[in-house]
Amino acid sequence: MVSAPVTAASSSLDGETAMHNATIRYRILTIPGLNNSGPTHWQSLWERKFSRCERIDLGRWDAPDKDEWVERIDHAIADATDDEPILVAAHSLGCHAFAHWFAAAGGLARARLAGALLVAPPDLSRLRNDHGLTGFADAPAFTSRVPMTVVASDNDPYAKTAHVWRLSRQWDARFVNAGPFGHLNADSGLGDWPYGQYLLASLQPAPTPALADERLWIRSGDWPNRVRRDPRFEHRESAHRR
Repeated sequence: MVSAPVTAASSSLDGETAMHNATIRYRILTIPGLNNSGPTHWQSLWERKFSRCERIDLGRWDAPDKDEWVERIDHAIADATDDEPILVAAHSLGCHAFAHWFAAAGGLARARLAGALLVAPPDLSRLRNDHGLTGFADAPAFTSRVPMTVVASDNDPYAKTAHVWRLSRQWDARFVNAGPFGHLNADSGLGDWPYGQYLLASLQPAPTPALADERLWIRSGDWPNRVRRDPRFEHRESAHRR
């Protein structure tokens, strides 16, 4: 039996009521980063909110080994018991682990994915001196038919916005600047991150959130984690997507 899809609640904007079409129809696999995601992290809240959302256990959260993490991601996707498409929601170092998996994955494995939301991938050069990372060298580069969105924050202590933008190009992904919200984690005060749910839903095949919905998100003053266009990268993004 397939569980009923979940839709984000309505929001009143400038006297208008807009139903943000953030219906997530597929299974979600979350991939946390270094030291795992705590109970108030948006990944944990999504796992409690959505009946078909579960975490990939990467094993040694405090001593990441790239090969081990990639193998566990591979097993989790291969072990899915049905042919339902999968949405990936990765955070921080989990984004790099997913990227390494995707770069090495075959066509059949990639075909299981409906999309990937890659949030706050760090600049690995900032982590190597402070944490015992094994195997996480330079980020891979690939082209993809799987829709992906990379999300940055203006004041992420682990990566400059320009670095995350460059990663989005390496990963053939759409780039979104979420504004000044730190590392986009529990400390950022995002709650269950409604806009992140919207971004995840937008990766699915039609019906997807309309562009008009996104303009309302941008105008909204109600959401503390609203999206903000970044003029530093807007012209590059438009050229990349033509």
